Amino acid sequence: MDDFRVTLFNDLAKNTNLNVQCQAAGVDPSQHSILFLHDFTWNVNPSTVLSCDMSWGNVNGHFDIFDAKRDSTRCSRNFCAWRVKQDGLYLFIEAHKRLELQFTWPH
Repeated sequence: MDDFRVTLFNDLAKNTNLNVQCQAAGVDPSQHSILFLHDFTWNVNPSTVLSCDMSWGNVNGHFDIFDAKRDSTRCSRNFCAWRVKQDGLYLFIEAHKRLELQFTWPH
């Protein structure tokens, strides 16, 4: 099975960076600061789980943004497109042809 591309797109607010650190087998654990209206993409093995710590302002959370058992049929052509907003993380669900809220930020 081919690798999956997992993309996070920062749609939080003007002048708001999304700070991300992800962990998975074979993935560089470096930190990334994603500018507003920009994205970052990881290539992940289909047998791995990509877990990320994310923060912006005073808000932070931990999310599994890729799990093949959950996402292999939800993502389009081995591409998982996440959009990060102030109310949570949205995934483009191929079967529904739209973004759908998957995770909310912890309170």
